[in-house]
Amino acid sequence: MSHAHPNRNLGYERLVAEVLRRAGLDVEQSRSGEPGIDIRARLGKKHYIFEIKSSSESRKDRAIPLISQAILEVQSAAAKLPGIIPVAVLAGERISESLADQIVRFGMRNAPNVAIGVVDAEGLSHFSGFGLDVLNAKASLPRPIDSFEKNPPLVNLFSDLNQWMLKVLLSESISEDLLSAPRGPFENSSKLAEAAKVSVMSASRFVRQLSEEGFLEQYRYLRLVRIEDLLDQWQGARRRPREVPLRWILREKNKSLFSALRSYAYSRPKNFEAEFKRDSPRMCVALYAAAERLGLKFVHGAQSHFYLEKFDQKMLHEIGLSAENAEHQADVFVRVPESPEAVFRAAVERDGVPVADVLQIWLDVSAHPSRGKPQADVIRREILANLHNKGRG
Repeated sequence: MSHAHPNRNLGYERLVAEVLRRAGLDVEQSRSGEPGIDIRARLGKKHYIFEIKSSSESRKDRAIPLISQAILEVQSAAAKLPGIIPVAVLAGERISESLADQIVRFGMRNAPNVAIGVVDAEGLSHFSGFGLDVLNAKASLPRPIDSFEKNPPLVNLFSDLNQWMLKVLLSESISEDLLSAPRGPFENSSKLAEAAKVSVMSASRFVRQLSEEGFLEQYRYLRLVRIEDLLDQWQGARRRPREVPLRWILREKNKSLFSALRSYAYSRPKNFEAEFKRDSPRMCVALYAAAERLGLKFVHGAQSHFYLEKFDQKMLHEIGLSAENAEHQADVFVRVPESPEAVFRAAVERDGVPVADVLQIWLDVSAHPSRGKPQADVIRREILANLHNKGRG
């Protein structure tokens, strides 16, 4: 890009880069001043180069010459790079949807071998051709272009699916009977997405942020580093989920939560597993009761907990539990997880009953006021220390 205001136009380049990253493209902004190439990007097996021109006015007589120039320059650059898809982009503070449509139609009509895009600071993103329709979005709230002169904001590293993908990346060093997840190694974000059953966009954003925060190296495969720091940060980002006290409907002495859940599971029809996954809230034993089932019990006498995807009174009643009058004398606690995919996808099975995985137990007991730290220390010492050794960077 050749510009009268380099700082401002660098902001437009970062604006376009943010749009691409949000859609899941792997983005590399040009720093070598390559003619006709401001950004290189990849989506799956497709590789793109982008040439960006900026306009301070939303006028057709200004916009068409600029997009024409971008087309010529990116075509010239792509001619030297076999297999690369050229993309010409016009960016501005505010571009009307009608003008954006005219610009894209002009490009499609006159340069069918070039993808065309229009982006503005109010959220408009209009692209056509070669798989870039995924970028399309209408304008929303105005955003000063100067804000794009800094790095784009990062997504939440510990969102629900990101926590699940963390478990997938860590699973190679954890026994299958302690964590249910596909094992790697994974060559790239696409392979991770396929194994974890998430979108390529989600996996690409996750891998990019891990890399930018210094927790991931990528050579022949994705490799976590600084795992101890990563676990500390993960632990610190956790919020205690909604927790409801429950009492047994029939006051049987020493009644076991695990046996009640097992009886409930065995009482279901033979096709219960498929029915359960489709229609019923997912559940799993949690915290100290789960640690006991995984052979990691340290704290004795703690009350039992389990996760339930949503608070379902009918299901609780079938298990034999009620929330009525349980505030002052709870027998069991049920939790509704903030990150259900991370909790339930990684759960392991014990005698037909889902049990929270070892990482989930560690995260949950670490923040629990009832003797949580001693139990967390046991798990970290006996299980997670192996992760630290493999992830030293």
